[in-house]
Amino acid sequence: MTESENPSNSLDHFENVVVLMLENRSFDNLLGYLYPNGSPGGQPFEGLQTGDYANPVPPRAQGYDQHKSIAPQRAADYHQPYPDPGEEYQHVNTQLTNYISPGNVDVEAYKMKPPYNSPSPFPYPAPMNGFVNDYVSNLFATYGKAPTFNQYEVIMQCFQNDQVHVLSTLAQHFAVFDHWHCSVPSQTWCNRAFWNAGTSGGKVINALDEHGSGIEGIAFDVLDMASWIKNVWSKPTIFDRMSEKGVSWGVYAPKAYESLTNIIHGIFTRHPLHLHNFSTFLTDLENCSLPQYSFLEPQFLDQHNDQHPSAAGDPDRVGTVLLGEELILQVYNAIKNSKEYRDKTLFIITHDEHGGCFDHVSPPSAIPPQPGMEGQLGFEFNRLGVRVPMVMVSSYIQPNTIVSDNFDHTSFIKTACNKWGLEGLTDRDKNANSFEAVFSSKMRDKWPEIEIDPNLLNSDAPPPDMSNDPLNDLQKSILAGVQFIAKQDKDGVAAETEKVISTVGEAVSFIESVKDKLL
Repeated sequence: MTESENPSNSLDHFENVVVLMLENRSFDNLLGYLYPNGSPGGQPFEGLQTGDYANPVPPRAQGYDQHKSIAPQRAADYHQPYPDPGEEYQHVNTQLTNYISPGNVDVEAYKMKPPYNSPSPFPYPAPMNGFVNDYVSNLFATYGKAPTFNQYEVIMQCFQNDQVHVLSTLAQHFAVFDHWHCSVPSQTWCNRAFWNAGTSGGKVINALDEHGSGIEGIAFDVLDMASWIKNVWSKPTIFDRMSEKGVSWGVYAPKAYESLTNIIHGIFTRHPLHLHNFSTFLTDLENCSLPQYSFLEPQFLDQHNDQHPSAAGDPDRVGTVLLGEELILQVYNAIKNSKEYRDKTLFIITHDEHGGCFDHVSPPSAIPPQPGMEGQLGFEFNRLGVRVPMVMVSSYIQPNTIVSDNFDHTSFIKTACNKWGLEGLTDRDKNANSFEAVFSSKMRDKWPEIEIDPNLLNSDAPPPDMSNDPLNDLQKSILAGVQFIAKQDKDGVAAETEKVISTVGEAVSFIESVKDKLL
């Protein structure tokens, strides 16, 4: 970190915290090139500015004779990596170790056999050299044919500062955490569960993917979501702890009835008045009625700005990474321009998991949420997932602050508990590192002005028609959760949900039709 005084009451430097959690990007993918010429003051920074982080190309791959390895390189456009990489536990094990269990090569994740690409003993530190191998295997399993070198080399592409101007500027002008890991070496639902509950109830993959999402349309076993509800909805959350203590909070989604946080935790069943539209967040800022904790969701459906890799490639569209940059800037400017909240708000920008994107730092060991835990696929929750981008913005954070201690998503719970005197949730969050040392005792005078080139966003063009796009795996899982909840209704909705839904437009229409059942 930069030199700054960190008094014991540093948590008093914020009254409100706003968390914007985006999707499926690793630290190296978005911030690995943050300091290409060395960090300010010679601070430690674990980026791509030095070192050889090339991943080997497997001998079975097309182009192996010409390309034995692939080094990190600049992203070609805002859609990369396209197609979407594997993100399930099985894929992550290969990405970390370059090991694929016999019989699992070129096989879809839900069809893979034990030990699910987890070598014994699991190496520590992991070599982080299997991203190309796994991507080649996943592309073959998904599309039924061997990918070309040009198709699989994109897994090693990472964005440079001029491409992610908003995030990189905020990271340099405020604080970047270069050892913040997601909590589970796997997918979205589980890692979002850890952020607000300190556990995923033993789950290591999204509910839908227990029985497969790699087929046409939705083939969803209701037992998947029923098991999720039993094991995850039953767990206390930071929302519960805040309500018990009178700490105000709210979850904001583009449309409240689409909230993934609600599907993951069943919030509406316990806290029906805490789910809001994203537009309400902006109104709450203007009206000085912002809760103490605001959890923001991006758009997961339609023209999604969550930065999740795309399921359909279209070079004429604005890429999801750039759309996410626009969302980050919108929230940043709303807070910066608020006379009431700017100097007392901590704005956190992060991602739930790495989504199969390349990273070179081995995840550390971890304390399970409860002793002796063994969850899905035999995972013991004794190691963290891959690094994700983590940037914090506050008037009490000085420029070029770099934090290099190990953190995971439950560090938010630990710090929130310290801030508001709340009881911890699990052994994981109770033993997590808190991040109050990021704050300085000196309040800064101003926040930087940031702009995005309007030519990149093509704001004058009408929104693209995405109704015929195939659903990506996250969108399938959201639809599956909504389908299950709707099926609990006794008024005939169950018959409607039997229709095969395979496109974004069909999913949006269906969710709209059952929105009254979700809130």
